[in-house]
Amino acid sequence: MNQAISKSVLFLINVCCFIIFVGELDAQTQLALEQSEMEERSLEARTATQEPDFFVSGTSAQGIGFYFGVGFRSVKLQVAETIIISDSDGTANGIGFNLGYYWNEQVVEYERQVSIVEHSGSFTYQEESGRELEVIQNNLWYIQYPKIKSDFYLHYGAGLQFTKTRFAGSISNDAYEDEIALGIETGVSYFVTSNLLIYYRFSLGQQLPFFNTSASTSFLKQSQLHTIYLNFYYPL
Repeated sequence: MNQAISKSVLFLINVCCFIIFVGELDAQTQLALEQSEMEERSLEARTATQEPDFFVSGTSAQGIGFYFGVGFRSVKLQVAETIIISDSDGTANGIGFNLGYYWNEQVVEYERQVSIVEHSGSFTYQEESGRELEVIQNNLWYIQYPKIKSDFYLHYGAGLQFTKTRFAGSISNDAYEDEIALGIETGVSYFVTSNLLIYYRFSLGQQLPFFNTSASTSFLKQSQLHTIYLNFYYPL
């Protein structure tokens, strides 16, 4: 009888040990599976495709590169000695275009400004009369481009402005008055992304007497333009 009881107790002890062993084995298996899944998710996160630079906000430093774009302007012109023409309608008074080469915080830039502006009344220049002017400016700038903070840059420079001015509606290219002016410019720019640049410029062009190749009085005496450019920057 005692022998049968001993066998039963031993059997129960073996069953309990087996149950405990199976439970521990199952827990270890679950833990290993969870760790494996976590490692896989971590690996996927590390190997995920990075965003293109175009969508990365800002940029820590700019190297060598080109930029180009279009701009909308507020225009103020002094023509024929005393006539002042102002137009702040950036969507109707023409358009600006610029193309620049950047290196070591300096820029060489070509800018073309085409303005069509209207005076409140008719005026006369060299036997021609009208109230609406067409002005084409081809500008060459040398610009310093120091960094202010983060993605903000200051710019300031000087250059030459080659201008062609005539009364709007003239058919002949001979109607253009060709002149050369000295220009200065300043402003700020901001890199929205590493490739997208918002660029503000104030430029002043002043016709100087020794630049005037004609014996007549200058047609365009002075120009003042506020321009906001939307530029694409292409690093080299």
